[in-house]
Amino acid sequence: MEYSIVLGKQENLHACCKMLEKSELGKIYFTDKCPRRMLSKGLENEEVYVVVNEQKKCIGFILFELNGTFGKYPNLRFIVVEEEFQGKGIGSSLLSYFEKEVTGDYDKIFLLVGDFNERAKALYQKLDYEEIGRLPDFYTAGVTEYLMGKHK
Repeated sequence: MEYSIVLGKQENLHACCKMLEKSELGKIYFTDKCPRRMLSKGLENEEVYVVVNEQKKCIGFILFELNGTFGKYPNLRFIVVEEEFQGKGIGSSLLSYFEKEVTGDYDKIFLLVGDFNERAKALYQKLDYEEIGRLPDFYTAGVTEYLMGKHK
């Protein structure tokens, strides 16, 4: 399957919102609020990249803040891939693109990953992200977030 990673635009907002809301992340973090405002701001700030397939359908995205951690380092917020396209390396491709193309000038990258998302945490550890600390109930009651970082 061929796909491209491109800078997200406002026209991708609806697809990204629906994808996030249907995902496990959406079901945990957005049960009582809509992610539209957060995603719209990310698109305005050019902090969203989307994956489009041959039919130009948006099938995944990454949301980040370039100066989101301590006002100095990139913070990865979400990587979301449509369920039918998961397990095909798209999430890893997005992360690699983020590390090489988007944050190439930074020496550190940070992210939070929920304790329920063991697959994502294992991927980050495999890619040299280290657990720095734990934040119980940070975003959602009953979910511990792992603060992870990578020195490039």
